Parts: sequence; C-alpha cells; structure tokens
Amino acid sequence: MVGTSDFHTYLIFDSSRSPISVAIQPLWDVGTREFKIGKNKGTEILMRLQEVLHPEIFSPPGAYDGKKNLFSFKKYHITAQQFTVPWEGGQPKRPKDVSVKIVFVKQIDVRSLRNLMNGDPQSVLAEGEAATALNMLNLYVQSTPRMQDPRIHNAKSFFTPTNKRASDRIRPVELWRGYFQSVRPTFDRLLVNIDVTIGVVIPKGKLEQICADYLRVRNMREVRNPELGRLRLFLKGVKVEVDLPGHAGKRPRTIKDVVSKVGEIFFEKGGDRVSVADHFKRAHGVTIRPGSLGVKIGQDGLFPIDVCRTIQQLLKSRASPEIVREALDFSPPNPIERLNAIRAGWQQLRYAQSPFLLGAGISVKPEPLIARGRILPPPEIGFKTDKISLHQKRGQWDVMRQTLYFPAVLSNWAVVDFAGCDMKILNEFVRDLGRAMMERGMTVKEPHSIVRKPANYIKNVLEELARDAAGAQMLLVILPESAADIYRQVKRFGDITNGVVTQCVKWSGKLARDAQNKRCNQYHNNLILKINAKLGGLNCRPISATMAKLREVPTMVMGADVSHPAPGSMLPSIASLVASMDADMLRYVASIRVQETRTEMIQDLAAMFKAALITFRQKNNNYLPLRIMMFRDGVSEGEFMTVRDMEVDAMTPVVLELYQNGPKPELTFIVVGKRHHFRFFPMDNTSADSRGNGNLYPGFVVDRDITHPVFQDFYLQSQPGLKGTSRPSHYTVLKNNSHFTMDDLQQMAYALCHCYSRSTRAVKIPAPVYYADLVCRRAKFHFDDKVRDDASSEHSDEKPHLDFYKEHFEAINGRLKDMMYFV
Repeated sequence: MVGTSDFHTYLIFDSSRSPISVAIQPLWDVGTREFKIGKNKGTEILMRLQEVLHPEIFSPPGAYDGKKNLFSFKKYHITAQQFTVPWEGGQPKRPKDVSVKIVFVKQIDVRSLRNLMNGDPQSVLAEGEAATALNMLNLYVQSTPRMQDPRIHNAKSFFTPTNKRASDRIRPVELWRGYFQSVRPTFDRLLVNIDVTIGVVIPKGKLEQICADYLRVRNMREVRNPELGRLRLFLKGVKVEVDLPGHAGKRPRTIKDVVSKVGEIFFEKGGDRVSVADHFKRAHGVTIRPGSLGVKIGQDGLFPIDVCRTIQQLLKSRASPEIVREALDFSPPNPIERLNAIRAGWQQLRYAQSPFLLGAGISVKPEPLIARGRILPPPEIGFKTDKISLHQKRGQWDVMRQTLYFPAVLSNWAVVDFAGCDMKILNEFVRDLGRAMMERGMTVKEPHSIVRKPANYIKNVLEELARDAAGAQMLLVILPESAADIYRQVKRFGDITNGVVTQCVKWSGKLARDAQNKRCNQYHNNLILKINAKLGGLNCRPISATMAKLREVPTMVMGADVSHPAPGSMLPSIASLVASMDADMLRYVASIRVQETRTEMIQDLAAMFKAALITFRQKNNNYLPLRIMMFRDGVSEGEFMTVRDMEVDAMTPVVLELYQNGPKPELTFIVVGKRHHFRFFPMDNTSADSRGNGNLYPGFVVDRDITHPVFQDFYLQSQPGLKGTSRPSHYTVLKNNSHFTMDDLQQMAYALCHCYSRSTRAVKIPAPVYYADLVCRRAKFHFDDKVRDDASSEHSDEKPHLDFYKEHFEAINGRLKDMMYFV
C-alpha cells in the first residue's frame, strides 16, 4: 500500500449541465483592428457580470474557459441575452463598457462520465460527451485557484510568487513553485491528480535588460548572428508593453520576431519611404541608437527593444539545461517533503471554499488516495562468465572486475585533441582507457596517433586524421568544455560524411587532475559502455524467466518516438524507430525521418517498419520475427485511439507483403508515458529505499485503484531513486494479440529497463524507447548548413516547405546504418 498524489472527488451524476456561448465586444471605437481580449481579462469581466451586476441570474456562478464558453451546473433562465459590463472595476477615471452576449448552446449529460468510469470504449472518443464533461470538471476544479492574484497559470497549473527562486545561473528568468491539478477518471470513481510543479517565469522589466541577461552581454548592439538566433527563439511569443506616449494602458502584445538594426529598416508612410529611426524621432521624440535591435509586434509593428517592457509571464520557449538543473534543485528533495508540500497547498487550492465547486455540489476529499501495488522481482545481470543478483542492491550493478557480455574488437583508432590538453596527461588518459577496455575483455591495439589540433577547420582535420589512420574504426575526440559547434561538426563528420564511430570526451580541469592522479577508472568504464556498444559489442544482459519466454520464438522489440521543435521554431518534427536484431534484444538498428512540424503520428511508419523487418531477416538466417513488441513514446491520452488506428493500420499491409502466406506475427503495442504527475509515496520506512532517497524500491508496479477505466494500463517505477521523488512510467496497452498476460508485460517492460547500454542502473523506461529518443536528438547532425538552428533558411524569411528540410536532411552513412552509433 502506498500513498498517491490523487484525491477522491465526489460528484452527483443525476442531471445535465449547460455550456453557454459567450461573446465579448467593446462598446467603444476600435477602428478597423480586430478586438482581442486575454483570458484573464475575459474571466474578470464574466465574474463582474455574475457576482456584481446580476447575481440573481448567475447563481451559482458558471466557470468561464477564457475563450467562448461559460459552463454551468445549473440551467439559467435565459436562452439569449446581452449585457453591458464595465471594462474596469471600481471607479475608473475614464469608464468604458463591453457588451457580453450570452447564448444557451446545449445540455451535457454528466452521466456520460459514469459510462466512462464503467469501461465503455465509446466514452474515450475525444469528441464525445464524456470528454466535454471531463473538461468542464477540470475547469470547475481549476477556476478558484487561478483567480487569486498575483498568480500565473497555464492549462492545468498555477504558480505563486510566495515561493520563488531567482539565481544568477538562470537569469533573467525566475522559478515559481505551484500546483498541478487535473480530474482523471478511474474505474468507478473520479480522482483529482495534484502535484507540486515549477513554473519558469519571465519577470516584469525592461526588454533590453532581459535580453542582455539572457545572452550574458553588456551591450546589446554587439550581438551577432548566432546569438540573434538564440534570442529569436527565446523571445518569440513573449508579451511586452510599449513604453511610449499613446501606448499606456494598452493590452500587452506578442513578439513575432527579432530584427537587427531596426532603425535602418524602411517602410511606406503617406506615399514616402521612411526609416524606422526617422519615424520614431518625429512621432515620439525617441532617438534609436545605430545598430539597435528591435522586435516585430503584430503584423507590421517594429519597435526598438529599449522602448519595450516585459510583463510577468511563463516562459514559452524550451528551458535550458541550466534551468532544468535549477528546477530540480528547487523541487522538494524527497517523497515525504513532496507529499507534505502537496498537503500544505490545500489552502491555496481552496476546494472547500470554491463557489464553483460548492454551487455544483462537487467535493474533493482532502486525504491522498491509498493505492495497492507490488514489487516485481529484478532480473539478474549477465556478463560473459558471471552474473550478478540485484536482490541486495536493486536496480544497480557495476562493470568493474567484469568481462563484458560480448566485448568488441578495436584494432584501429586515433585520438585528436581540440581542447589544448597537456599532452603528457592526455597520453596517460588514453593509455589508461586502453588498459581499462582490455580489462573489460575488449581486444584493443594502441591508437594510430594522438594529435593536438586547433579548434578550427574541424572537418579538414578529421578528414586528414581518417586518411592517416586508414580504415579507422573510431575517433576519440577531446573537446573543450563549451564546444557545441565543434561537437556538431564531429558528429556530422562521423555519422554522415565519413561513417566512422566518434566518441567525444569533454575535457576539464577536474578530468585532467583525475587523469594525472590515476582516478579516472569510473570515467573510463562509463566511456567503455558507449564505445563497446557503438563498435557492435554487448555490455550485459538481463536474465529472467520473462526474458527466456521472449526468446522462445524470434522476437523483435521496437521503440518509436516523435520529437518536436522548440516553441517558436519552424523546424520540422523528427520521427525515429529502433528495432532489435538479436535474441537478447540488445542490438538495435535505427531509422529516422523528417515530417510535418508538430505532427504526432509517425507519417512514414510503414517504410520504417518494413526496413526494420528486412534487416531482421538479413541478420537472422532469413527468418522474420513471429512476435513484435512496440513501445511508443510521446503520445498523449487524447491521441491513443488515433495512434492505435493509424499506426497499427500502417504496419498491417507491411506484414501482409513480407509474410505472405506464412504465419503472421503477434503484435503488442504499448504507449509509454513519462510526462504525467502521478507520484507514489511510501507509507512507512519499511517500504522506503534508504539508498534511493526514500523512494519506493525499484520494480514497484501499480495496476489497480488509479488505472484507466477503458484502457489496460499500469504504472511502473523501474529506476532506483536518486534525487527528489521518482516518477513512475505509465504503460498503456493499446493492442495485445499475443499470449502475454498483463503480469508478463510488466515483467518484460521491467527487464528491458535493465538493457540500456549507457548505464549500470535500471532506467525509467525500456531501453528501446531511450534509443528512439537518442536517435531523434541526433537529427541536427543530419541537416546540412542550409538549415540553421533558428529554423530559417539562408534564402528566405518565409516558413520553409517540408520538402526543403527533406532535401537538406542527409541519411546516416552506410557504414554505420546497422550499428548503434546513437549511443
């Protein structure tokens, strides 16, 4: 029995509920421009209408979604009515009004949720009435916490400045702690999932200073193209106010783009061509300094950054690694403190005082739900001549003093130093690495050469090195600490241009001292895990009755993922598929494709799947797999049915083509979810792993109490705890025409979490899912120089067509296509 981050919700299922259409229009002249209103302002106006002007009509108050819908658990005695509502509360100096038109739309039968909770498959349809009712419940639960200033919120979380962190390491942004909340159906009950969460907030301030802090520069006029690309991604979607006469009091506007030398840009005004600098001087008395950066706001508005101010808002772009590390450090440090933080947040959630919940007759039990679970037995870890039991130290093992399961041969390799190392220390580091590889059972010769080269003309240096060490299997590349561009060039040379394995080492003062003092053994062994796998070796294998069952017939395990570009980027999405080729499900081949941006379905899955089957047949004496297991990453619950229908259907004709009249393979299709807020908390010290930061022991699985009422699913915490509260992975079985039981599938998933070749710990998701993610991350090495990191082409400011990206996306070199180059 464990505590969870879920709370029981009580709801009366005996009536219909009413969504009402809302239209808000200004009663003042806005000219020809479109009138837009933000969600917070819209909510403020609707609450003023309901609570101040007409409480006799809107009692209890309805919950507004910030768009066009007002939901009510009571049918109001109006079908269509127009109201005049003050734009501002209190006694403003210049009062103005808006028109709010309320129109009854239809009734929603909340009893449709009962069908969903009873397992009706039709109830999970995204456009169904149960989905609408669930969205309405979420809105009711979230409305009161969102409306308390000075909070910031997104779809399902709110954040408060009463608990925040600012640090030079992450400036200009701040971290605000808050709470996630979501209503979820389970069998025969509704739950509210509540969790502590962290928001990355851009503070209110001068835009010029925000930009300077982000780029770590003093003078914004000295910003060059690489930094401009980074800034463009950071600022796209950020809301700003313009600090000029005539703009005071106007709503914040969204940055569309960043432009250099804004004062030198010309536009048409009254039939004349006028520069932005001249316009600002004449119209506003503002002098734009030469070389100033500007931002594009709206369709054609251009403003220098020094007249803009940011409002307090959540960061829309992707968080940097530094922000992620700081957020982890800011999170509750262990499960007990996380649960206490959730309980402490009950006062901020205010469920018992919410006029929305009280009026709807909804209550949320304040005590966390208790769920039943069990610990799966761990597999043994097998090496070439030995095997390790994990019963004493679950989820962790050591390769020292072990011979790798299948050691690779490294007969020709070279070393190049781009970090300016002390050559004596570097030679010792390389010599000790070679010695450690031989201790692990690898056959290793001395490197062909160890050379130091300047960190420019990288491609020429690598080509020269590859020629000198003809037929080299691997290049060991020593990089300085900040070397993103060198790293990209090295990987592109190895993966695409030359087809040679590359292993990079980030050199640092600490690593140099450790090498000099012979303290690099652990570091060397971590490198060896990658090197051996890249060269075709196998590090270790999980041994269990379940894995033996998988080996009974030819089995192919696949992992698939789709990664999307950062917010604001125009780059396409990337789809990847990896597939096992051996009986131990340890060797994988990969394929990667470019597809329409932000498309979750794998558009070229049929071709990728076919290529995997053909390669399997080539490597397995002309046999095709009789069992196929797909672990699919990156799919939200709302897309489960679409994935099942589209991706499984895409695989079917491939099976018919290749298997023809022979026996068809069994197919198991499982979605693996990582981005959720379910947490488990030990009930006492006996169930807490003291080595795992007080988390539950690895292998803890829950397949009841909190699971989905329609889909077969389970939660598995496979990894040992490190820091904070471990997040279990969520497995949803969309198709299973094999003879495997749910217990079999849980054991298989757990065993595959012990196969990740880069680690000597059980990981949180099966190895093939991790590999698919690694393949997606390497997409940037496939693009040639015509595609920039800021996602625009050299020749056009327009959004490039998908064909442009396909044209400039090069395939993996044929020498590496059947190797695990991606680890």
